[in-house]
Amino acid sequence: MSGTSDAARIAQLIEALDDVNSDKRESAAVEILEIGEPALEALIGALRHASWRVRYYAAWALGQIGNPAAVEPLIDTLLHDENPTVQDWAASALGEIGDSRAVEPLLGALQNPTPGVRRNSALALGYMREKRAVKPLIALLKDEDALVRSSAAFALGRIGDAAAAGALLSALADEDDWMRGSVASALGQLGTAEAADALIHVLEDDGHWSRYNAAWALGQLGDRRALKALIKASEASDVFLKRRATEALAKLGY
Repeated sequence: MSGTSDAARIAQLIEALDDVNSDKRESAAVEILEIGEPALEALIGALRHASWRVRYYAAWALGQIGNPAAVEPLIDTLLHDENPTVQDWAASALGEIGDSRAVEPLLGALQNPTPGVRRNSALALGYMREKRAVKPLIALLKDEDALVRSSAAFALGRIGDAAAAGALLSALADEDDWMRGSVASALGQLGTAEAADALIHVLEDDGHWSRYNAAWALGQLGDRRALKALIKASEASDVFLKRRATEALAKLGY
């Protein structure tokens, strides 16, 4: 796109991001994303729009486009926007772009009072595989919000630092099934051999997501002590668990 008419169309689409009709908002967002780089300047400007919906979509689109020119404006949005949902998506966008300038602001946002901001900041640091985030993410494994805890576990698995293994192993006792599943996956990614017994216990429990990921993690660890539990899981009525356990058994040479 080029020229005055193209700029006018981009401006029109940005205003449509605040339409009362959700289908129109989504269509406008998709079209902006298809335009890509030529919409960059307008999207950066839209981070200061009066409507939180426009700012939200602008942050999302900037993350998808991935141009580093958006990093500083997105950091400002993360730190100062008055709407937590917009801050959430600014954090996500910064994780998508993966620029090192975002690390310190994202680390600070792990202390944000809004759970969604903490959650997406943790995920962003995980996608960036940022080693400096390991210690604060370990602390976040005890957050009051279960989704924040599980996001921290996911991020620690992505980062892959063995220093997180002990804290993750303790977190397998979490009361939330989603959290236990995220922890199990992280332990499998870290290759934490001493987690095998605890993962077998999770596999024999009644959680859904936790059993599914425990089966995968046990396949990653390759500990044949898990054979009995995995064989039983491979006969489960839950087709997803059955498939995951069967895949793990194959890794163990069964």
